[in-house]
Amino acid sequence: MPFSKMQREFFDNANHRYNIKTGATRSGKTYMDYYVIPKRIRSRVGKDGLVVVLGVTKSTIERNILEPMRNIWGNQLVGVINSENKCRLFGEMVYCLGAEKGSQVSKLRGSSIKYCYGDEMADWNPEVFELLKSRLDKPYSCLDGSLNPQGPYHWLKEFLDSDADIYQQKYTIFDNPFLDEKFVTNLCKEYEGTVYYKRYILGEWALAEGIIYDMFSEDRHVIRPEDIHTGDGPKYVSVDYGTQNATVYLLWEMDTDGGYIATREYHYSGRDETRQKTDEQYVADMQRFLGDTTVKEIIVDPSAASFIAALRNAGYTITKAKNNVDDGIREVARRLNIGKIHVSSECKNTIREFHSYVWDDKSVQRGIDAPLKENDHCMDAVRYFVYTVLAKPRPKLRTYSGGI
Repeated sequence: MPFSKMQREFFDNANHRYNIKTGATRSGKTYMDYYVIPKRIRSRVGKDGLVVVLGVTKSTIERNILEPMRNIWGNQLVGVINSENKCRLFGEMVYCLGAEKGSQVSKLRGSSIKYCYGDEMADWNPEVFELLKSRLDKPYSCLDGSLNPQGPYHWLKEFLDSDADIYQQKYTIFDNPFLDEKFVTNLCKEYEGTVYYKRYILGEWALAEGIIYDMFSEDRHVIRPEDIHTGDGPKYVSVDYGTQNATVYLLWEMDTDGGYIATREYHYSGRDETRQKTDEQYVADMQRFLGDTTVKEIIVDPSAASFIAALRNAGYTITKAKNNVDDGIREVARRLNIGKIHVSSECKNTIREFHSYVWDDKSVQRGIDAPLKENDHCMDAVRYFVYTVLAKPRPKLRTYSGGI
């Protein structure tokens, strides 16, 4: 199996306490770890300490690490995570734990760790990393890890810029010689002009600032009702639900090119109108909003439990929206860039919010990508639809070493 120049360098030279690969998505930085992990584990057999794999969640560990390694090494050498959060890897019993919350790794307190692999480290809870550092207490203890960079004030970047014993590589997408050229061209186009181009193409720790959807253009993305041509695809409604804040419904219809158009908008603010509506009144508004239009699903703000129940009682098919904000924003930006989502000119509030939806400077300065919680109700409804209905996991390319 061929390896890229960067992958070979890591395998030969990553012999420090912390060995970290940062950089672009699909750049090949994780693939070499499927060979480094067994090398580390087998070299420490019989030595004191635990072996640990940390990821955002156990399911991401399975998807990103265990399943690809199982395809390479087989079921005998790469097991599955059991009810005790353990998995047999290359003859050793290994802890596999989520690092999204500090409480998830509390069992490591007091333990000595001889080897740890870290997946998606920039998405960890920083308390987990602080605990881990104190547990790598043997002369032979080490951590290997990989991550996609985020903002330049991120807590992990501060550590990587320190004078700790770190071997670090930075990857761009162009460091993976095994990716299809057309795929790379398309991905560059999808992220062009966004903070995600700097992070996921160039592998930079880039600041999220200013207008979030600065690629949004009324000339390109807004269509007059008389110019809208819809196809035969399924229709959806996405909902952001508020009590005093605005409640928004957007009707999505497929166009003749396979993209989607928000053709109709409902917007009601209890605060602005000085009167809050009940769930039953909102259901009645939904019935009037749809009229004779039949939709496949209504995608609803997952926190709106009572409204979801009321809609189901009225006979609607409901799906709770996926609510990962950063991933959702990235997917919306991609589809705006390639012209796969549009808005009717009658969706006045949605258009207004596209122009005024900005990153929260205070959060960004703390290393957290977060939109300012203003002018965001239509934007939440857009994100719910795109991330829940349109976003599909990218297939992993297994033919060559750079394709993971």
